Amino acid sequence: MRNSIFGAAALLAASCTPALNVEVTNNTQLERDDETVEIAWSEVAVLKGVTPENVVVLDDEREQIPSQVLYRGEAEPQALIFQTDADAMQTKRFRITTGTREAYPTEAYGRQVPERYDDYAWENNKVAYRLYGPALETSPEKLVTPGIDVWVKCTDKLVIDEWYAKGDYHHNYGDGMDCYKVGVTLGSGASVPFVDGKFWFMDHNYATARTLDNGPIRTTVELTYAPFDVNGTQVSLVKTISLDANQRFNRMDNLYEGEFTEMPVAAGFVRHDVKQLTNSDDWMGMCEAASDSKDPVRDGDIYLGVILPGGEMMPDTLGHAVAVKNVKSGQTLTYYAGSGWSQGGVDDMNEWIEEITAANAAATQPLQVTIVKK
Repeated sequence: MRNSIFGAAALLAASCTPALNVEVTNNTQLERDDETVEIAWSEVAVLKGVTPENVVVLDDEREQIPSQVLYRGEAEPQALIFQTDADAMQTKRFRITTGTREAYPTEAYGRQVPERYDDYAWENNKVAYRLYGPALETSPEKLVTPGIDVWVKCTDKLVIDEWYAKGDYHHNYGDGMDCYKVGVTLGSGASVPFVDGKFWFMDHNYATARTLDNGPIRTTVELTYAPFDVNGTQVSLVKTISLDANQRFNRMDNLYEGEFTEMPVAAGFVRHDVKQLTNSDDWMGMCEAASDSKDPVRDGDIYLGVILPGGEMMPDTLGHAVAVKNVKSGQTLTYYAGSGWSQGGVDDMNEWIEEITAANAAATQPLQVTIVKK
């Protein structure tokens, strides 16, 4: 009887704790897997006594699920995120309240790597990427490129720190490897101005890198590039990249500024040994052999994708497959770029198209969030 009384008291206390009731609805016929739900902190802050340190998210069975408070580089919290699956046309219910936050595993992470010529590397439990930094310009390699490198993975653990410490990530020791060639290209998803039929590459690698958020669900970095020439006009770039746990696609927010009214920008990937390429009105997907490998058959195929709603798909342009869209000075170009590996969860082109379709749906038809007023 005593245990029953204590149990009832605990339930009563929980039910009396201030809470926000949230409904998340999938208004499409596509199933959603681990899609990120975002709620502005201003809506969460109405809860009495809520702080980033004590906010928790409960599912419909009152079980705590992982969540993250986003700061976006600011001193004050900006949003709360969590992830959920959703069947077609399904509505799911969650409860935001205060309590003791569990120790959630970090599944999205990024950092600057000064020990490797200022690389900036980021990853989640499915994919890993890197961009090249200022120190590489004066290294023996002397590489200046906007291109994004792909590190293929067949593990859900985070590998960046381990691989850099080992210093031998071009060999697969069982978790994956770097078998992708970038060079002076867009790599696996960068953007550059595309004016008069020419790609206008930056004169330098990124100038500054600032990590805005860093797990457990989302990692975000802001990178700045020094002004560079675009057909006689100086143009600067601020690039913000976000990667969420359980997803293969990065959100790319690229802000170009300069003395121009409107400028076409190309976003996409370099073509190596292309095996398949397909596109719709809003996206392109490609399969190619491992491009930086002594044994491409052994090292498998790499899948690449770009999503740019409203862009013009150009599958074979200057050795690249790109989506092109006009942007105004100071207007953010938002697109999505991602990758997969035949030995890391993407078996064939049909599966890759499914991945792209799902990412496109999440970008253009996200789950709808409603705060239920009682």
